Amino acid sequence: MPEAITNVCKILMGVAVAAATATTVYAQAAYPNRPVRLVVSQAPGGSSDTIARLWAEHAGKAIGATIVVENKPGAGGLIAAQSALNAPADGYTLLLGSVSLMVLNQFTYKPLPYNPEKDFVGVTMLTTVPFVLSANPATGIKTLKDLTEKAKAAPGKLNFASAGLGNSTHLAVELVSNALGISMTHIPYKGEADGILATIGGQTEVMAPVYGTALPHIKNHKLNPLAVLSPQRTPELPDVPTLGELGVKGFDNMGWSAVVARTGTPPDIVEKLNKTTTAFHNSPEVQAKLKSMGVIPMSGPSALVMETAARDAKAWGPTLGALNLSAK
Repeated sequence: MPEAITNVCKILMGVAVAAATATTVYAQAAYPNRPVRLVVSQAPGGSSDTIARLWAEHAGKAIGATIVVENKPGAGGLIAAQSALNAPADGYTLLLGSVSLMVLNQFTYKPLPYNPEKDFVGVTMLTTVPFVLSANPATGIKTLKDLTEKAKAAPGKLNFASAGLGNSTHLAVELVSNALGISMTHIPYKGEADGILATIGGQTEVMAPVYGTALPHIKNHKLNPLAVLSPQRTPELPDVPTLGELGVKGFDNMGWSAVVARTGTPPDIVEKLNKTTTAFHNSPEVQAKLKSMGVIPMSGPSALVMETAARDAKAWGPTLGALNLSAK
């Protein structure tokens, strides 16, 4: 009788282990079984928010769940990043990453309260936004060669506008200037619109606004486009060369956006989310919207996100570090 009881116990234990294993496999396969949160560091209505909501809609359909966009603006994205890091690494909280959050912030906020490389894992690339290095027509600067010659003839005399200290429109010009071996004086403004108005009005001579913002002023001949910071020429400005074509390498995808998750998120969940970007990029609605915004789709494996961040930090680190930036 004791032997029979022992055998029964072994059978029951085997059933229990099998059931537990099946439950674990089912739980993994069932992802997602509740809404997913996508934290965005910008306020509703901006380009980053628009891209995030487009991806959330199409990715949600692809994985069969609702992806809710949660806006947490402020502090250069630190609030959003911390919100994502405070959540479990289970794939139910994601962060809209960007070149600012993953690269530039480490040179602007010291110490940075998160480590982009260690605290986050890439999920998927989404887009890249070109910048257009532009000049006031009154300067007579029509090409990158003109700018280089004029700036070298009078170092520091030319002023360039930006949307603020440490903003990508600031750092883009600093990095390009360093590559060209020229020096210009930075004049920060409270936003991109103010910087463009200053350049058009002659208070500053040069600026590198994002493509969608610059395009109307270029078409109205209020700005001379010198080069686009983009992988290829754009359809709306077919005669404007890329920096790469002009021999200035490393600026093809400077204004990129991506989705990231907290380190420790299961690889199978990361891969499942990565595959949703195919549906996102293949949507005619998304293609039309991104085109209207002057945004270029960008895709690739999940590893590409952090590889791109590491590449940019290494390439730009010495120049950005020398600027002694400090955001308060």
